[in-house]
Amino acid sequence: MDKNKIDELGKTQLIQKHQSNSIEDQVVKVSKAINDLKSTNEDNISELDKLIHHAESLFEVQGNDIDEVSMDDVKIEEVITELTSEEKKRIDLPRFRVLNIIEVKDDESWDSYMEAVHSYAADNHVDLTKNPFDELLTQREKLDLKMRVREDYTMKKAHCDKYDYMIASFSGIAAGTIDSFFVGMPEASKLGKWTDKKADEFVENMAQGIWKADGRSNREGKPKKIPDDLQKCISYLEQKFQVNYDARYAKDLNVEDGVLEGMRPVNHHIKSLSHSPSIIGLFFSILDQFTDNASFIDKGKIIRVDTSDGNTKLVGTTFQGKLFSGFCNWIGHLISDLVGSSSTRNIKRGKTGRGSGVGIPFYELLQFCEFGEFKVKEETINLAELSVKVFERGYDIRFGATMAIPVVLNELLIRILWAVKQRYYHEKSWKESIPFGNKPELRRMLLIGHGCLCIVDGIDAGLRSKGEIIEFSLRLNIIGWSRFAFSGLIEVRALYKENTLDLVALDQDLEKEWKALLL
Repeated sequence: MDKNKIDELGKTQLIQKHQSNSIEDQVVKVSKAINDLKSTNEDNISELDKLIHHAESLFEVQGNDIDEVSMDDVKIEEVITELTSEEKKRIDLPRFRVLNIIEVKDDESWDSYMEAVHSYAADNHVDLTKNPFDELLTQREKLDLKMRVREDYTMKKAHCDKYDYMIASFSGIAAGTIDSFFVGMPEASKLGKWTDKKADEFVENMAQGIWKADGRSNREGKPKKIPDDLQKCISYLEQKFQVNYDARYAKDLNVEDGVLEGMRPVNHHIKSLSHSPSIIGLFFSILDQFTDNASFIDKGKIIRVDTSDGNTKLVGTTFQGKLFSGFCNWIGHLISDLVGSSSTRNIKRGKTGRGSGVGIPFYELLQFCEFGEFKVKEETINLAELSVKVFERGYDIRFGATMAIPVVLNELLIRILWAVKQRYYHEKSWKESIPFGNKPELRRMLLIGHGCLCIVDGIDAGLRSKGEIIEFSLRLNIIGWSRFAFSGLIEVRALYKENTLDLVALDQDLEKEWKALLL
């Protein structure tokens, strides 16, 4: 919501408050007039009672019986007395003015309504040039709002005690130890074997579920029997979700000599942008669907290859069909490549390897880093080439899930222990102890915890790799280092913008309140 719209809403609230106050004033005056009239009537009745009582006394003194007196015996004269001008001036009657209430019609536009608001303000001397919220809020409400903004939306410096640092350090070191002994590197990871097994089961379950939901007949490409092993499941998914960017070698594409010369089955998933399990992969998958091209990364640049002459085409003729096909084929093809191809996971033919999976989200961007020098045996390579060689050794999304286990454990342990400390040590309520939101101490503890995890991980990788850069990279927990870098950026931002508004959080809360009002 922009500032002008908020200002206009404030003006409408100010006019509504003025109307409400005017109506309350009129109601008070009417109530006062009714009470005054009631009091006058009661005084007149009291005076009349006195006169009647006095008349009865006169009759009794004269020896007459009041019950024997008829109306014929009483002579009533009507005398009209005009009030003088002075007496009329002394009469205090309440003054009422007609209120000009703004009516909102169903077919009225916002601009016409704002014109009526400004017209009402001019007729009733309401100043709309000033900030309307200064008039709407009381001093107490302004103070409460100021305190809430300062408490919830300002970037504050953390004030951790020794126990906070001890909790964060202990959690980080424990998570780093788990990473060192149970994560390790893709080729020899104890937790990696478990995640690889779960990935295989996921692919089998997805393939069998899609086979059951597939309404095609057997003649149209659907296997007669449900795929009952991993190799058959992968093969079925490969056939069902064919794409035009699944080239294994440069010779499979219409490219010039020297382009994509290093692409092989073991690394084509990282070189093809549409194989990325991220928003980047989805974008290029749909782009390739509309343009009938395939997108790859080669020598730090994006190259586009025309695939219109190929046998494999994506499905979709209309705009909606191309969008749907680009998304569904992208998802289905990623699942088929998640644990390797059907040719590399054929146990009956002695293929017992784990296969080449898809890359960690955004890992493919490292191929644009055409800088640095690293010695690998007798060869000198840059960072982009190093990232490809590391991927070829199994540094894929399955191992990314393995590396995420100690990072998630570290995160959860720090947040839980912080909440318990806030509740029982600082004696705060459970609501105040929720380990989310703008909590400076928790933010600092997460930075320390993930920093300790990365220190242990870096020392372990350095010692076990013995200076070999690929071995070092394979043992480096990129998930933990990414989380540590993110925590560092938040902490630096908090220190740089101390006591300034966290506009992102404030805008999110305002947006929630605005949507709640519209419901």
